[in-house]
Amino acid sequence: MQIGLLILLSVTVWRVVFLQVMQKDFLISEGTSRWQRIEVVNAPRGMLKDRYGEPMAVSTPVVSIWADPREIKGDDIAQLAVAAGVNAKTLHARAQQHRAFMYVRRHMTPDQAQVILDMNFPGVYAQREYKRYYPAGEVASHVVGFTDVDDRGQEGLELAFESLLSSESGKKEVIRDLLGRSVRDVGELLAAHPGDDLQLTLDLRLQYLAYRELKQAIVSTGAKSGSVVIMDVRSGDVLAMVNQPGYNPNDRSTLKPKALRNRAITDLIEPGSVMKPITMAIALDAGVVSVNSQINTSPGYTRLGKFSIRDFKDYGVLTATQIIQKSSNVGIVKVSQDIDKNFFWEHLYGFGLGETTSLGYPGEASGSLPNPMRWDQVTQGALAYGYGLAVTPLHLAQAFATLANDGKRVNARLIQGVSSAASGQQVVSASSARAVVKMMQTVVEPGGTASRAKLDWYSVAGKTGTSHKVGAAGYEDAKYNASFVGITPANNPEIVTVVVINEPPEDAYFGGEVPATVFKGIMQQALPLLDIQPDLSPLIAQGGAS
Repeated sequence: MQIGLLILLSVTVWRVVFLQVMQKDFLISEGTSRWQRIEVVNAPRGMLKDRYGEPMAVSTPVVSIWADPREIKGDDIAQLAVAAGVNAKTLHARAQQHRAFMYVRRHMTPDQAQVILDMNFPGVYAQREYKRYYPAGEVASHVVGFTDVDDRGQEGLELAFESLLSSESGKKEVIRDLLGRSVRDVGELLAAHPGDDLQLTLDLRLQYLAYRELKQAIVSTGAKSGSVVIMDVRSGDVLAMVNQPGYNPNDRSTLKPKALRNRAITDLIEPGSVMKPITMAIALDAGVVSVNSQINTSPGYTRLGKFSIRDFKDYGVLTATQIIQKSSNVGIVKVSQDIDKNFFWEHLYGFGLGETTSLGYPGEASGSLPNPMRWDQVTQGALAYGYGLAVTPLHLAQAFATLANDGKRVNARLIQGVSSAASGQQVVSASSARAVVKMMQTVVEPGGTASRAKLDWYSVAGKTGTSHKVGAAGYEDAKYNASFVGITPANNPEIVTVVVINEPPEDAYFGGEVPATVFKGIMQQALPLLDIQPDLSPLIAQGGAS
C-alpha cells in the first residue's frame, strides 16, 4: 500500500515537473493562443476626387465574417450558411479546403454582420475591411475604373495608380473571451497606413452634363457607341471624359466586357474631315497658301493616283476659309500637295498625332501616323482630309487645344499637379493658328456644315468629320464615324470639346447632325457653369464687338 502511494506520488511529481519545466513554453503558448490573438488592421484606400474635391471613389467600412474550420462544429455550418445568405454546400466545401481560415461572407454592413455574431457560433469571427464606393456611378466609371473584392485596382485610374492609392495593413494584439470575441486591445504591433488621395482634373458638373447629353443621343438615335472629351485650352486639363455604352461600378452583376473600354482613349478612328483645319494651319505655316488664296475645285472632283476624290457638289472657286466652311475634299487635297512631306509629318507629330498622350492610362492607344519615307502623293492627299492615320478622341482634343492655344503645344492631363515638358512648344505660328480658328467660325454659320452647333450667346469655331469605318473587306459603305470638334468661345478660346458617334443612323450620319447637337446641348449649359462670360450678348454687340 505504501509502495503504491509512493509510486503514485512519484508519478504525480514527475508529471508536475514535466509540465511546469519541460513543457512550460508549449503550455504557455497554447494557453495564450486561446485568449490572445494577432489581428490584421486594415486601412482605407486613397480617395479619388474631382478638381474641386468632390469624391469620385471612396472606401467605406464593412465587416467580413470568417471562420476557423478547426473550431466550428459541423452541425453549425448549415445554420451559419442560412444566416449569412450563402450556399451551404459551398460553405462545407470551404471548410474542407481550408485549414485555419475561411471567409463565410465578405463586405457586409455592420448590422448584417452583428446578426450572425449574436448567434454565438463557435469559431466564427468578424474582420473589419473596406469596400470601394463610387458616388458618380456610371457617369465617371470609364475614367475612375474599379477595384476587386480585395480592394485592388482592376480598371481605369484605380489600376493605373494602384501603388499610390493602395493602403498598407497593420497588426494589433487583442484579448478574446471564451466565445472568441475581441474584448480588449493589448497594443499595436504594426501601424496601418491609408492610401494616398488623388485629385483629378475632371469637373463632375461637366462630367454629368456630357454623360447626360451623350447617353440621350445614343439612346434616341440607336447609334452603336460614342465618346465626349472636354479639355481646357491652356492647361490641357481634361474637364470631362464620357463614353457610351457605360456601366455602374457599384453593381457589376450584369457587366459586359465591351462596356469597360474607355473609348475616348482606347478606340482608334480615322478622323475624316476634322483634320482639315490642322492641314490648313500647316499649309499656312509652310507658306503654300494664304488666307486670301483661291482654289479652283471644279468640277467637284480630282484624281489622286488611281483614286477619285469628290466633294458634295461642284463648289467652283473657293477661298481658304470656304474650303473649311464647305469641308471641300478637293480643295484641301490641292492645298496639301505643295507641302513638303517631312514638314507635314513633323507638324502632324507636333500636334500630338501618332503618339500616346502620356496619361499613363491602361490600354491607351498611341494612334498611327505613316512614316514620311513611305509617303506618296496619294498618302499625303488622304492625310489632308483625315484618312490614312488613326487617332483617339483624346488625340483630337489635344490637337485642337494646341490650335486654339495660338499654336502652342498642349498636353492632356487627368491628374492635378502633373505637367509635361513638351507643353508650350510652338507647333504652328500664332498667326496661322488664329487664322484657322477664325475660318472654323464659318462652319457653324449659315452655309457651313454644322449650323446646329451654333450657340446664342457664345462664339463657336467648329469642324465636322464623317469617315467610313473599315471592315473585313475594306471601307464599309453604310457604316460611319461622325465627329464634331468645337472651340468656345471662338473669340477667346478656353474650351475644346470633341464628340464622336460610332455608327450613327443612316439618315443622320454627318458630323453636323448628331455630334453637333450633342456639342450644343453640353456647351449651352457648361459655359455658364464655368463662369465664362458670353461674347455674343446684345449688350456686347451694341458696344461694337464682333
